[in-house]
Amino acid sequence: MRRSATGLRLLWAAAGLGAMFAGIDAAWGESPGPNYSSHGAAFLEHLLSGRVWVLERPNSTRADDRGTVWAHYHGPDGTLLACAHLGGAYAGATARWRVVGSRAFRALYNYLEPGAEPDPARRRGHTPIFHDPGTGALHNETLSGTRWRIASRGWVQESWPRAMKDACPGLAVPASLPVNERQTSTAFATMMAQDPAASVRNAPGSHLRGPGATGVAAAQRRVTLSRADLARFLADNDGFVLTDTAGTRHVLVLGEAGDELWLLADDGAVADTGLLVPSSDGTGIAVHYEGLPIRPRYRIGDALPFLPTGERFTAMRMTDRLAAEGTPVALPFPGRAETVVRLAADGTLAAEGDGGERVPGTWRWSRGELVMTLEGILGPGTEARYPWRVLAGQAGPGTLVPGIR
Repeated sequence: MRRSATGLRLLWAAAGLGAMFAGIDAAWGESPGPNYSSHGAAFLEHLLSGRVWVLERPNSTRADDRGTVWAHYHGPDGTLLACAHLGGAYAGATARWRVVGSRAFRALYNYLEPGAEPDPARRRGHTPIFHDPGTGALHNETLSGTRWRIASRGWVQESWPRAMKDACPGLAVPASLPVNERQTSTAFATMMAQDPAASVRNAPGSHLRGPGATGVAAAQRRVTLSRADLARFLADNDGFVLTDTAGTRHVLVLGEAGDELWLLADDGAVADTGLLVPSSDGTGIAVHYEGLPIRPRYRIGDALPFLPTGERFTAMRMTDRLAAEGTPVALPFPGRAETVVRLAADGTLAAEGDGGERVPGTWRWSRGELVMTLEGILGPGTEARYPWRVLAGQAGPGTLVPGIR
């Protein structure tokens, strides 16, 4: 069942696990908020692999380095070939590159040290990275003390600029890499204007981005996710699978009586369910899990620690189909023989009464179960609840045994 706009009530945000909410209780003026990369590590690594990142370093300490083009070729084998502008001159350089997952930042670019999870505050070269699918823009951010700064910005393209070919003639970029003959300037703004169509836009999977994950430095202390955009994201992902920054899968389930976040086990089973509870002052929301002894909180306005997957959860796909096709389903109800019901997409249902009449009722998903009411058949406030995996695996009459609450 898809929830109506009026049903969004006070819910403006979802939440993930506790480790992802550092600084959640600080006031806006005291905390820059979380800095989650815009996409997962796998997408960003695929975006860069075999391509060229054309960039500038806007916060370089040397004035003649600012506004000057660099180019990085990201070899699929992890080799980085750079035409770099340092100390007033161009030179070719070779390094290593990688994008890795991070619980604190979702993904980090330029991972050079194996072992413990990278930390931008203690290890140089570990930076959150942000891609805008519509424009193709790409930038990364680095910590300077406690302040985030844009380290590099530009875009990703499929070719090596002519200006870089001339500036670093000895750099062994692959012979198969096309040279972009339009890009002849080493001035960043000029080169971008010479071939604006060169930027890779709307790469497959790029629409699966983290809401509000635009970068703390790029946002310049502005709220990164408006309430309207957040509400739109939640409505669009009702019943869909989301992943948190640790890669754990969840299902967002919106409902008139309450909004939930289901935690999924590795086999797809519902491992735990949590209610989303707005704070009394309206600035955040907490997840009250049934089993987990934690209550993670989210500060409204920060980037969400979730990525959409575009995957509709199995339970919701099942009721989508039943409602769309009007498929009759025979279910046992307390105190009566099996009853045939037909679900409608608006959350209502019609059951066949003993005399052949149609009995109205409702259905919804809650706590990993399909919950049904029947007017005049079940007592006031009584619901029949069917675990979704049992319902999905129904083989014939009598398979289901509903729980009653």
